[in-house]
Amino acid sequence: MSSIEHLSTLFMKFPGIGTRQAKRFVYFLLAQNPQYVDELAQEIANLKKTIAQCSSCFRFYPRTNTSPLCTICAGDSDNSTLLVVEKDTDFESVKRSGSYAGKYFILGGTIPVLATDPASKIRIRELIARIEQGVPEGLSEIILALSVNPESDFTREYIIKALEPIAQKYQLSITTLGRGLSTGTELEYSDGDTLRYALKNRG
Repeated sequence: MSSIEHLSTLFMKFPGIGTRQAKRFVYFLLAQNPQYVDELAQEIANLKKTIAQCSSCFRFYPRTNTSPLCTICAGDSDNSTLLVVEKDTDFESVKRSGSYAGKYFILGGTIPVLATDPASKIRIRELIARIEQGVPEGLSEIILALSVNPESDFTREYIIKALEPIAQKYQLSITTLGRGLSTGTELEYSDGDTLRYALKNRG
């Protein structure tokens, strides 16, 4: 296998990237000056060294010290709410909107509708543990901030059912985003005003 074919195969592991797009990436790199390619390779090599994953919310953040917690989890943000999102890009969209000031949790994906082992597709056990940890700190509401599509809807229903026992035990409310989001909308592509409306009208 040539370097072009091998690199194309690696690019195809990226979300949403098919054979043609992967090949375009490779030929794009071949057309660039060596300095650009070297810089890109260096940044990729440094990624795991400079970025850590928070042990509480599971988001990726720039490593600044030896603490296992990101600045939000270690900081003094509102402990009464926990916003559950699918992925880091969703977290970034909500954070950028300035419409939420509490804690976060990254699910790590969604559950395919026909999945035979739903619990293996998302961090449901870790979410339950995080809720147990948050109750003594004043946690009272879990906000499910998922996209509006069939897979996310299925995931939302699964989470609500899984959290029912712990919600009843600690008298926690489980809310979802208001329908400021159109059907089929990915959370990471929603504008700030839409996210603010959806958060304000959660129920």
